[in-house]
Amino acid sequence: MAEVEAQLILILYLLVIAGAVGIFTSRYKQLQYTTGLLLAGLLISIIGSPIEVELTSDLILLALLPALIFNDALNIDVDAFRRNIVPILGLAVIGLLASIVIIAVVGQAVFGFSLAVAILFGAIIMPTDPVSVLAVFEDLGVPERLNILVEGESLLNDGVSIVVYSSILALFVQAESGGVEVADLVTPSALLADIGLGIGVALVGGALVGGVVGYGAYQLISRVDDELTAVVLSFIVAYGVYVSLDVFGSSGVIGTLVAGIILGSSPSRSEISPETNFTVEAIWGYAAFIANTLIFVALGIITPFDLLIEYAPQIVAAIVLVFFARAVVIYPLVGILNRWLATPISRAYQHVLSWSGIHASVSIALVLGVSERFSGPLAEQLSALVFGVAAFTLLVNGPTMGRVIARVGISKQRPPQRLYEALVGRLHGVNAALDTAVRLLERDEIPTSVFEDITAIYKDEQRELETAIERLLDKHPSIREHEERLGQHRILIAEYEAISGAIQRGEISNDVGSRLLDDVKVELDRVMSDEWTLEEPTTPEYRPYWRQQLKKVGVEADSGDDNGAYRFG
Repeated sequence: MAEVEAQLILILYLLVIAGAVGIFTSRYKQLQYTTGLLLAGLLISIIGSPIEVELTSDLILLALLPALIFNDALNIDVDAFRRNIVPILGLAVIGLLASIVIIAVVGQAVFGFSLAVAILFGAIIMPTDPVSVLAVFEDLGVPERLNILVEGESLLNDGVSIVVYSSILALFVQAESGGVEVADLVTPSALLADIGLGIGVALVGGALVGGVVGYGAYQLISRVDDELTAVVLSFIVAYGVYVSLDVFGSSGVIGTLVAGIILGSSPSRSEISPETNFTVEAIWGYAAFIANTLIFVALGIITPFDLLIEYAPQIVAAIVLVFFARAVVIYPLVGILNRWLATPISRAYQHVLSWSGIHASVSIALVLGVSERFSGPLAEQLSALVFGVAAFTLLVNGPTMGRVIARVGISKQRPPQRLYEALVGRLHGVNAALDTAVRLLERDEIPTSVFEDITAIYKDEQRELETAIERLLDKHPSIREHEERLGQHRILIAEYEAISGAIQRGEISNDVGSRLLDDVKVELDRVMSDEWTLEEPTTPEYRPYWRQQLKKVGVEADSGDDNGAYRFG
């Protein structure tokens, strides 16, 4: 009983600190909530905490991380995630592994690590935690694509880094128990093969298990459609998938992510009542908020200041190395990916991606895992470096992200644009309410008189919203142009995918198909004027491939547009 009371007192202690920070940051908007939590923890660490705070690896990885991942999965834009899955996977898998390699090569010389320790350090320090960055994104209203790239990369690279970390740490445990060096247990090629196999199992196995369990849970929830039962089932899914995959050596991160995406996707939402969806999302939102709060407060309190001072020069070197490893991978990797992407990632986005590398909760959890298993100078050195890099990125990268976004020229949302989004968002809600009322009437769950009263109110609001939207678009033509460009962009992406599918099915040859795809890219360039796929803008006299071929055979299309002008421009 005494131990339970001590845990409850500790949680209340941390929540009191968080409450005080929340009150302060609500009055002084310049300070972010997560940054305020960390600073409060650091201040308490300096002056001394009246209550001993212990943050363990298992607490973060097994109790708090699943809540953060599942909440993000429920709320992620599934369509945007699917459209950007190629660059997300490239950054989260290839980019992370390349960064670890750079850390491993340079770390041996800078920190005196062995190869195995340098790889371990890379796996610990390189996963990203975007909570502070995404908060800034929300305030500034950055483009949806940039938001999904940062969030998607972070969600996936957590799973990949844990696989690499687990593989290396298992070797250290085996070497210690056998009284031998890690280099004597495995060759570099065998180690790489083991890590590659582990990543493959994590991605494929985690996705399969998460997909099956998530779909099964969706079927159960849609049939029962009870709010409290749905909450219970969602907790079983999130933690059940995570823990079971972790026990069997696959990736609980990937499994929980996929299960949450399936439960939160549009088809699933349409079969589950809005009340149930709202309750599940709200509960998980609170759970994630509490998890983040506990992590950031505790992280500040347990920061080992004595080690930070002792290893200060090495921490500075580690900060430079981590930034270098991320930047030197992102720019070339994105440049290569842009050759195959229908909509390339602009240079401005690449700058933000490089600066969004905040290394916090997962990195701290992994280095705590090392400290819990081993003691001595090496464990202290790794702790100092990781805590130092985490503190720097949280206190510097997060708060300065707004200035970086402004500096690279990524447009922020103006008040009229935010008003437009508010009106459209409310219109979606009104339309959903009307659809729900119709379904309730059809199932005889509300009387006709009640249906008419309710729908009359919503239809009046629907007309007001539609009128307000049109007047806003008339007053601000730039918003109308922006929305038209987004619509045109989606249409062109559909064209690109249709032509790619025809090439894969063998309906058109690769040569002809590639020319047709180039034409679509040209039109995409004109629609998305800030992201060029070609080195130079094309001239107005450019003629699409199919028009060129018609002219060669002496046939002209039945159109008054003899110059073959763009549809969008």
